[in-house]
Amino acid sequence: MTNNTTKTSAPFNQSLYNLSDKDLERKLTNHVVTYLTKDSSSVKNDGVRTLVIKQIDKIAFSQKHGRRYIQALVQDLDDSGEVKGRTLHVAGITKVKGRLATALTLAKSVY
Repeated sequence: MTNNTTKTSAPFNQSLYNLSDKDLERKLTNHVVTYLTKDSSSVKNDGVRTLVIKQIDKIAFSQKHGRRYIQALVQDLDDSGEVKGRTLHVAGITKVKGRLATALTLAKSVY
């Protein structure tokens, strides 16, 4: 298993990166995650995004760079809660909120 990572200013979450596909899917689905993009985004200049992973369609390693990624349906809390398909590098996921914290974050996003 290749362990290349994206360049981020946040600490790399080795334990998340090394989970089995099934455990990674269980850990991320229906949770709020903090995701650090490689560059600034059109929504936030700092590149730090808050997303809810609604459904994971694929977990794999890129053939070109060997980085682990997920293809998922996400709710973008920084973009009016819009639901979009996204490819996310696992190394870019810097934080996964627990169920209670996820529920509180979603409740706040409604108001």
